[in-house]
Amino acid sequence: MRKTIIMAFLLAVSLGQTPQVQASEPDDWTHFLNDPRFMPAIKSCLAAHPKGQGPAVVMSVGHASLEEAYVMTTDLTGRRNVCFSSKDTGLEVRSQTVFDPPGPLFVSVDQVKVAPRGECIEPTPVFIDQQLQGWILRQPILNQHIPSACSTPVWTDLVPLD
Repeated sequence: MRKTIIMAFLLAVSLGQTPQVQASEPDDWTHFLNDPRFMPAIKSCLAAHPKGQGPAVVMSVGHASLEEAYVMTTDLTGRRNVCFSSKDTGLEVRSQTVFDPPGPLFVSVDQVKVAPRGECIEPTPVFIDQQLQGWILRQPILNQHIPSACSTPVWTDLVPLD
């Protein structure tokens, strides 16, 4: 029997026919939409999304802890927001815009007069004919086996503090 199943699978694969798998994908978060405990958090996080172009939409939901949900939202501008909210009450705990391209990034001297600096930013000047053009910004290379504040892309130091 086992040989028959294996042979049928191999035949299907060789013919370009893969069997349909009914199980949900491991990163499929949509099942949380059917859980009434998550809806207050989802609605709260949609309301917390910064106003942009078009409606905010949910792109990911999950457990942040036993009491809190994690909700990632986006809009038509591509702005993403991560929000943590109480599952039961919808009370927002924390919400922030996410900007996490891996880099390197380039910032022009026309936009920023001084090299951005910070714990997770290493600027390298770019010159053409001895004229400063801007800076290449990279995340510092740290020990990959030890977590740190810069283990994932962090560009918050680009925003000047007032």
